Amino acid sequence: MWLIAEYNPVTLFSFRSGIATSSGAKTLFFPTPFAIRTALLDAAIRTKGLEAGKTMFEWIKGLSIAVSPPERIVVTNLFAKILKPTRKKEAKESMDRTIAFREYAHLKGTVYIAFKISEVHTEELHFLLTQINYFGKRGSFFQFVPPTKILEELPEDFISTDAPYIQDGQIKGVYPNEFKIGLIQVMDDWGNSLTFDKVNVYSSEIIKENKDRVRKNIILPYKLVRSSKSFTYYERI
Repeated sequence: MWLIAEYNPVTLFSFRSGIATSSGAKTLFFPTPFAIRTALLDAAIRTKGLEAGKTMFEWIKGLSIAVSPPERIVVTNLFAKILKPTRKKEAKESMDRTIAFREYAHLKGTVYIAFKISEVHTEELHFLLTQINYFGKRGSFFQFVPPTKILEELPEDFISTDAPYIQDGQIKGVYPNEFKIGLIQVMDDWGNSLTFDKVNVYSSEIIKENKDRVRKNIILPYKLVRSSKSFTYYERI
């Protein structure tokens, strides 16, 4: 069965793509599967404790996720002043003042996230979804809209995040029979080898790219409508 949660974006959304640099931080349009799973795990630890989080980690990892993004997105294009660690050997200050490119997305419309889940974990997942108020970058707030819905079949307007990816030099997953029109965005997800200790920031374990953290090319159904030097406007197809 599919459990569907509804969220309203209440602030500008910003989530840097994994292939972007800190100086050119282009934002994604939507929270990645990695961010969604991590938000669920964070909610589990905050509300039920560390041991409960370890137990829930495995079934959160096995969730199939699909998304229905909002109708319109406007992305601001701007340069901001930032502080960056200096590379000068004999510097008077530890930080240098410089500029960087930043993007913030205004999501116009409701955001839906669907999870394919067994009946055993339905109540637990519903509870965790009510405890989430932001995805990805802290400050990108979302308001949960009750109640959640349970459907046998996923509606056609949802986009699956179970896209093919490269892990250990091999292509994992299955390519779809047809490719929909839209824009490709590279989104991170939990890899099969990811463990709780690697997610734990207090552990000495580290997350390895393209192994514990994989990148998926996901096609979002958007078209470019208008753009200028200060903004880019997209509409859902």
